[in-house]
Amino acid sequence: MRGCENALMAFAPQIAYYLDRYRRGDVADAYHSLLELGDEALPELSTEFRAATDNQLREFLLGVIWQHRQQSVIPLLAEALLDSDPRVWREAIDGLVALASPASLEALRAARGRQIPKQHDTEEFSRWLEEAIEQVETESQTE
Repeated sequence: MRGCENALMAFAPQIAYYLDRYRRGDVADAYHSLLELGDEALPELSTEFRAATDNQLREFLLGVIWQHRQQSVIPLLAEALLDSDPRVWREAIDGLVALASPASLEALRAARGRQIPKQHDTEEFSRWLEEAIEQVETESQTE
């Protein structure tokens, strides 16, 4: 267990460095560099996502996370569907559509009926969600 912990912590300095670059405006380099860290960095990237309070940063991190194209991130994307910031839940929907699978379809369907304080936001979320469900269902039928 200790070795696994150390391996995860090995990414922390690199992630911190690239997030600093992101904050300084070097978004493209930070994005590609975080992707190049590989799938082993996903647990630490997920921790960073959950700890972040800046919604723009959360959106960015979520995009990096799902671009690794690993089914293991579906629970995080499902969690992000409940985020109050539209940028974050839209990014989660994009990721779930990109990872089209029975698990992503289940996560999307589970978000039906979600209520957001503003009626307009609830309607927008529902439109995005239903379109995403339709896309994943269509993708599943063509395989």
